[in-house]
Amino acid sequence: MKRNSGAEFNITSGTDLAFALVVLISYFATFSKPPQTSLFLITVLICLGVAYITLGIYGFAFVDQLGKLLPKLIYFGLQLIIGGLIVYFGKGAGFNAFILLPLVAHTAMTLNQDWMLVANASIFMTYVLSIMSYTNAWTTVWSGLPTFFAGQVFILIFTEMAYTEQQARIKLEKLADELSDANQHLSEYARQVKDLTISQERNRLAREIHDGLGHYLTTINMQIKAALVIIKKEPSQAVHLLENAQGLTTDALLEVRNSVSSLREDNIGDLSLQERISRLIESSEFADRKFLFEVKGSPRVLSPQVDVSLFRVVQEAINNANKHSLSTKVLITLSFEQSDQIFLKIEDNGIGAETIEGGFGLIGMKERIRLINGKFEVKTAKGQGFCIEVFTPG
Repeated sequence: MKRNSGAEFNITSGTDLAFALVVLISYFATFSKPPQTSLFLITVLICLGVAYITLGIYGFAFVDQLGKLLPKLIYFGLQLIIGGLIVYFGKGAGFNAFILLPLVAHTAMTLNQDWMLVANASIFMTYVLSIMSYTNAWTTVWSGLPTFFAGQVFILIFTEMAYTEQQARIKLEKLADELSDANQHLSEYARQVKDLTISQERNRLAREIHDGLGHYLTTINMQIKAALVIIKKEPSQAVHLLENAQGLTTDALLEVRNSVSSLREDNIGDLSLQERISRLIESSEFADRKFLFEVKGSPRVLSPQVDVSLFRVVQEAINNANKHSLSTKVLITLSFEQSDQIFLKIEDNGIGAETIEGGFGLIGMKERIRLINGKFEVKTAKGQGFCIEVFTPG
């Protein structure tokens, strides 16, 4: 298991304090029962202790932050030399060999398992060699060995537990931060979805009003205008047009109610698509413009979305033909010949157009077909009529 750098492991402040306290307590015990030694050796012990503490606090923090193995091994090598000299010159006074134990915690904090075992074996050997060097008696070494080894194992286990707990806390904090960010993103996404839903519903309502009510009002207006033109020459025909316009007002009021209802769901009624198109054609014809409707293949039940979208396209195409085309004939073809596709074609023999300008009606038709994963194409040229082709799933 590889240890993380000190930037992600934050028990170093506590171990720094413990490191300094263990060294100071060890020195206090050493000088409370000093061996027979000179003032020079006491001065050397103090200097070695200062170096040991300084390197143990600042040197360890530096190599731990570097995160490289070689500086760490150099650190432990220097500390073992200094610690071994302190044990040697102290000659076991007050059991000053405890001074080596803080290095055990450092091995658990910064080395992986393999090098941690090597470093702890080196600490153990440093203790043995230091005691043996000034006593030349294995009995003295063996007498303190169990205590030192027990302390080494205890510190190693305790530090491992602290490290595991610290890592678990860091992961929990990281997960909590990630969860907070995720909740924030979800809130933002929810707001965007809400705004998009509102926008789509507004566009849907606009299409319903334009494609439905707009069609009837346009037809009524054109029939009244036509009646006004011929009212003196052909009064009976003018009356017929006005009666037709009056009937369309009733249909327009019904369309308003249907448009309001369609805010909740599109209501296609009991009539089939081809029947509703036929009725639409009957109410839209003029004396000088004929609508021909052809159904190919065997009609089948369509999904409400496809059904309504195709009807609205026909409705808008008829509206545009009456308003702009100056045509005498409009051919509407609805094909069920393909098992997985519906084909709709509306073409007239009117004046056509040099360019295709995206008016609101044309944009609405394209949007409807796009929302049901269909294909919408417009073909036109000046003097060659206007043709709309629609392919939808079906």
